[in-house]
Amino acid sequence: MQFIHLSDLHFHRRKNDNRSITNMLQFVAENYPAHYLLLTGDITDDGDTTQYERAAEALSIFKGRIFICPGNHDFGAAGMFYEQKRASFFDEKLSIPLAQQGSFAGATRPVVNVARNSDEQALIIALDSNLETMTPFDFACGEIGEQQLQALNEILGNYSSSGMTKILLFHHHPFMRHDPFMELKDAERLWATVYLRIDVLLFGHKHVSQMWTDYGGVPFVLAADNSPGKDYAREITVTSAGVSVSDIAIAPTALTARKSSPSKRVSVRKGGRKRKA
Repeated sequence: MQFIHLSDLHFHRRKNDNRSITNMLQFVAENYPAHYLLLTGDITDDGDTTQYERAAEALSIFKGRIFICPGNHDFGAAGMFYEQKRASFFDEKLSIPLAQQGSFAGATRPVVNVARNSDEQALIIALDSNLETMTPFDFACGEIGEQQLQALNEILGNYSSSGMTKILLFHHHPFMRHDPFMELKDAERLWATVYLRIDVLLFGHKHVSQMWTDYGGVPFVLAADNSPGKDYAREITVTSAGVSVSDIAIAPTALTARKSSPSKRVSVRKGGRKRKA
């Protein structure tokens, strides 16, 4: 079972302004037809209904193999001013048409999906990390909130002995503490909740790609950049042996280069032993 992590597509109103996004998505659809897509927010640029319609049209080819969560630009104008109407558009235009097993507007519980193939299954848990505020000095900060954290703790407890790989996705960067512009305000509580209980943690927001291994009791912590126009994204592979992560091409030029110089894959075997392949 394989996943591709993308983030921060930022769909605009005009089709021509979305060319780099649609080109990338078409390339991914054609070259990775069996991969699941994990999309960590800022799908639209400011939650406008036309932007949502452009995004829904482009993402419809992944229905049945895509899991999403919202970002600050999806729920608010300029990515700063939360608006219930824009949040509702996320569910109306994306969550429901893309068959997500829950809603995000005013979320009090994570949205939980299960990805399956003939051999493996993975629990996909998506959070709404948006801070519902109209205060301009909160800028693009985020918050999971007490109710979602309690529900996440309950979900992880219920699935603790399931043997399923657990992947958690949300938008805001959990390391940006004490940053008045972009921090996740309850990041420390989130880390305490997921410590030694999940396998992969995914986010976007800062537009910087980075990977940490064995951080905070989580084997893989992955930050995606703003994917459109980039050459590579991260592929997460789940097998009976464990989880592995590597870079894969999401653009034609990168695909040609990668064939001559394949990337190293970082793996974590079940039981927690890390190795490079």
